[in-house]
Amino acid sequence: MLYALGAALVLVPIFLVRVPCLGDYLNHLARIHVLTTIGGSPALRKFYDPHWQIVPYFGMDVPVALLAQFMGIYTAGRIFVAACVLMPAAAAASLQLAVHRRVGAMPLLGLALGYNFVLALGFLNYLFSAGLAVMLFAAWLATDGWARWRRAALFAPLALLLDLSHIMAFAAYGIMVAATAFWDALRPGNRSSRERLLDLAAAGTQAAGPAALTLLTFGNETFGTAKITHFGTIQDRVGALLSPVYFPGGSGLTLLGFIAVYVLGFFAARPLRLAPVVKPALLATIVAACVAPHMLLNIWGTDLRLPLIAAIVFLGAIAPRPRLGRPHMLAFGCAFTLLLCMRVRDATILLRGLDRQVAAMRQLVTALPLGSRVLLVDGPVDAPGRLAPLGIIEHMALVATIDRDAFMPTLFVDNTPLHLLPAMRNASSPAVNPLTLDQLWDGYRRRAPVGKLPTYREGGQMYWLGWPQKFDFVLLTHFGASPGPLPPDLHQVAGNGVANLYRISN
Repeated sequence: MLYALGAALVLVPIFLVRVPCLGDYLNHLARIHVLTTIGGSPALRKFYDPHWQIVPYFGMDVPVALLAQFMGIYTAGRIFVAACVLMPAAAAASLQLAVHRRVGAMPLLGLALGYNFVLALGFLNYLFSAGLAVMLFAAWLATDGWARWRRAALFAPLALLLDLSHIMAFAAYGIMVAATAFWDALRPGNRSSRERLLDLAAAGTQAAGPAALTLLTFGNETFGTAKITHFGTIQDRVGALLSPVYFPGGSGLTLLGFIAVYVLGFFAARPLRLAPVVKPALLATIVAACVAPHMLLNIWGTDLRLPLIAAIVFLGAIAPRPRLGRPHMLAFGCAFTLLLCMRVRDATILLRGLDRQVAAMRQLVTALPLGSRVLLVDGPVDAPGRLAPLGIIEHMALVATIDRDAFMPTLFVDNTPLHLLPAMRNASSPAVNPLTLDQLWDGYRRRAPVGKLPTYREGGQMYWLGWPQKFDFVLLTHFGASPGPLPPDLHQVAGNGVANLYRISN
């Protein structure tokens, strides 16, 4: 009953909105729309080529594409978001069941982790796969008494499927399994050295398929040619460690309350009785989370991935009946319920506000002819109508691809099953923000060079150079602020309190 009530409560913000505006989510949803409809869309076939290559990135694409066969793409996406919100609690419960043979109330704390910074950024491929990683680790622990060959034969293909879901989820799973296997091999006992090595080999067989896949995808430049790695700032590190309990738009009191629960929980490990078999994996995950770089070989935000898994594993390791008195448990339960209600309220306010802006954006793009080429520009950063940081709202305009089959230069392609046609490569760039007003003017004054475009930021190309010759429309998000003077080739055809649409004349 508690799990059902808790799940219903945390899903209220998702099912009160039509389109959850969560960072990369709409970009991923737009790509899935292209993949599932391009066969019947001459407009999309002018820009894209579906190329079903093997990439470690299918965590959202496959489930949503399958659901979209039976319902609208927006409904399919919303159901997937709901699954991601419930994943931390479900994964913690599965781990507790594996190590304690029963499920208590403690994994309910995972419901509070459903609204986290990883979700806000729209890393849904990873978020869903991270839950699968903990579940697979739980299954690995639960089959500890199996014969080595049987265990290896089952988990090697499952580990490969996890890697296909998301490479960073498999990395987290590998850290947990490796820590557990090495700790077990180093424990004193009656086993021979040969038996210990065979146990390590049985665990290591799970890495064979993912290792081959990694060599294949990185070797064919799926993730780009410049392998950039950097560790980020101290602010990045602190933000990453708080990412399991931080969700934009909430009050400072809610965040402080969750930080208190987060910190006190680790200090209360002894009375909470953590399962000994999980401790090596938990410690290894925490250490890896503290040293992970901000960008690893072009994968941005790697420092954000492991803290959430560490929190889930911690909840799953707690005994179903902690050594806490009933008054303490009652007080803790009441405080947690209050915090959870505050988090749900904050998430509802933010997502409903953003949903209204997405609705305004969808109304605006109805003025676009099917198959238009649209350049996206972000207006003044101090606009009064901005409800969230750019990282949360930057892909809002990708509804133009879903609703009008428009070409958008920021759509995630190439490291996915979707590729650009050669004629469109100089009008796009992987993993970049919308243009600033300064870049809009820069691209107006400078023609695109013949051949390869110059790069900027972390490997992005300056696709906006000579944009009047590459695009049909400019979509400028202003959120109620005046954008100031614009190039004379732009003629407004539609507008509202969120964005303006301009036709390009050249």
